[in-house]
Amino acid sequence: MKQKLLIYDDNCPLCAWYSNLFVKYGLLQSEERKPFSRLDNDILLRIDFDKGKDEIPYIDTVTGKVLYGIDALVDILSEKMPWLPAVVNIKPVNWFLRKLYKLVSYNRKVIVARKCGKGDIDCAPSFNIFYRLLFLVLFLAFNSAMVYPIHTYVLSAIPAYTKSFYEVETAHFILVALNCTLAFTLPAKRAFEYIGQVNMLAFETVLLLLLLIPVLAYFSSAIWIVCLYFLLLTIFIISEYLRRMDYAGIITRNRWLAAINITSFSGIILYIIS
Repeated sequence: MKQKLLIYDDNCPLCAWYSNLFVKYGLLQSEERKPFSRLDNDILLRIDFDKGKDEIPYIDTVTGKVLYGIDALVDILSEKMPWLPAVVNIKPVNWFLRKLYKLVSYNRKVIVARKCGKGDIDCAPSFNIFYRLLFLVLFLAFNSAMVYPIHTYVLSAIPAYTKSFYEVETAHFILVALNCTLAFTLPAKRAFEYIGQVNMLAFETVLLLLLLIPVLAYFSSAIWIVCLYFLLLTIFIISEYLRRMDYAGIITRNRWLAAINITSFSGIILYIIS
């Protein structure tokens, strides 16, 4: 039996999900996966906790050797894919995977927006301004690029919709500029948190709108499907907005900002569908 232990952040659904996949597909035994919140002190003392918050630790409980991040994942995956270490050791591949891992890991709390429970060990990753800015730019670029297919294949299905692509894209960038302006009124760390949460909410909305494209391809005449979907999407966006703004501390500390944000977003939506 292996004497290794993968330690994951159980307040991160993403971490819990992929580490559970290792167990499901036989890469780890169930006892070889343990959350930070249930970690024994003797194990906790054997890892670099600050590094472990940023990169998932994988410890050999016999030798005391600890692998972090990509090295840990490659070691686990090599059980079923023995060729993987050779591929990952290729310099460009190694460089890309490490950068990609850090991009996700440093921003995982922005992605999931979930606080630690009372008494839990806070495994929130360090704040890295480079990876936060990279995250914001990449997601903004994706959201902006997806305006065209959403305009062409989704919004155009709405009766009496008359806006051009450029009008919708302009409205999108006005909303982006407004959110950036509002962020400047906040302390630096909360400003980045606010922009990150708004960006993620936009990303979720875009993905859910894109799901309508294949539906409309087969049911182009069923406009009631579009109306029902938009109603459900609106309910989801409101719920998710409140959850994410609560996580960022905006609801409790900056209600005026949330009010401006909601008003401006509603105005943009009314402009687009009018």
